[in-house]
Amino acid sequence: MTTSRETLSTPQLAHLREQGLITSQEVAFVTGDLLIAENVVSNERRVVGESTLIAESNKRVLKG
Repeated sequence: MTTSRETLSTPQLAHLREQGLITSQEVAFVTGDLLIAENVVSNERRVVGESTLIAESNKRVLKG
């Protein structure tokens, strides 16, 4: 069984940290429809929420 992991960009990780969804010792990635946080020190993983949290954080207002 292979698991598809979509890594997040640095700005996406920074946004999740600003929102308090992940700590400074965690990175996040998308697997399936879930957003997973992984502690880089202990390798402990937890579910943050659905991957739609990332899509919502990418919305920007374009100025023309």
